[in-house]
Amino acid sequence: MQGTVAAAGAGMAAIALSSCSSGGDSQQEDGEPQVVTDSSQIVAVLDGDYENVSNSLSASSTWSLPLGTMLFHNGGNTWAAAMLTPESATSVNTVGVLSLSSGNLTTLLDVASLGASYSFFDVRCSDQVYAWIEINYTDGSWVLLGQGLSNGALYGSPVQLDSGDSDWEPPRFTVWNSSVIWQKMPLASGNRTTEYSHCYIWTVGSSEGQEIYESHGRFATTPRVSGSVLTIVPRVREGSGVYYGMTAVDITSSSYDQIDQLVLPRTVSPFDATYMNDQFVFSIEASYSGVGSLGNMGTFIGKEGGPYLYLRREPLAQVAGNGSRYLVKSQASHFVIDTEAQSYAVLTSPDRSIDYGDFPATEGASSQFLTFATVRDDTGVPASVTARVFSI
Repeated sequence: MQGTVAAAGAGMAAIALSSCSSGGDSQQEDGEPQVVTDSSQIVAVLDGDYENVSNSLSASSTWSLPLGTMLFHNGGNTWAAAMLTPESATSVNTVGVLSLSSGNLTTLLDVASLGASYSFFDVRCSDQVYAWIEINYTDGSWVLLGQGLSNGALYGSPVQLDSGDSDWEPPRFTVWNSSVIWQKMPLASGNRTTEYSHCYIWTVGSSEGQEIYESHGRFATTPRVSGSVLTIVPRVREGSGVYYGMTAVDITSSSYDQIDQLVLPRTVSPFDATYMNDQFVFSIEASYSGVGSLGNMGTFIGKEGGPYLYLRREPLAQVAGNGSRYLVKSQASHFVIDTEAQSYAVLTSPDRSIDYGDFPATEGASSQFLTFATVRDDTGVPASVTARVFSI
């Protein structure tokens, strides 16, 4: 059974991965590819269909953090996961949490569980679970671990959720309540390219992870959770060509029921996708010819049958939002789009930000929007990271 793993080290528990869950049986018939050629189906934010207004968002909190800090916020009200610069020469990096109320950074792990040959690769947390990847850059092996989190502190022992060698891509993963959700995929250029990909879920305290979905090919995007809906983008319409279906899954149901799907035109692969307000919020990283409007570079909001809201800008990160407001990352700022008011504004980055300015740490629906940007000092040298929290 693909995905079953052994313990990472002495005393470390490991789960079993079941590929026989009811989630696999709940996959429904795929929808029709959405080839949109009618321009009336596209509402263009920057081409006159929406009004440009002054930005009304202001940061409720602003903190200066150590240079190199990276933040990941999964919609909870209390904590964001943090990848931190090392506190000693014994590790390449460390991981911890940022308090969204005080701005205090707390290091939770300063040494990888698998020893000095491994480094922290990625991290996520909710208010109830902490998950991270450790990787050996020498041979490409990795392990995904999860542990309970309470009041910003780890409890219990780390649990190995999955592992792989250089033929398997380090998992794209997210968290929801007390669960970790991840995708096990063969590396696109490895020796296992014909293997199927799987999406799994594990909950703190469980000895087994359950399969949510099987894709007969690689998933196109990182799994995203908004509210209680998981969005994944598996290969669909097997035997008909290369099609990706943005798929919304109810993760509160025992059988992980599919609640919506939008199949993109042939060969079109999305950069990111999230299901919010009963619609898909998705972005296309490159332009595809001959496949209609949904093959254009930019960010879209809509569902099967249209119409589709369209922001004609290169996508750089995931979209977050609350109610009718959506925050979409552009090159040096964010667009704040209000679908109810039919308007858009620009949220600028902090002064002296480098490169692309603010990056969103938040994914999906959230009443708080966390950003982080590397900023220069008075001499022009990158010196710190500015984190900002906005109420939306």
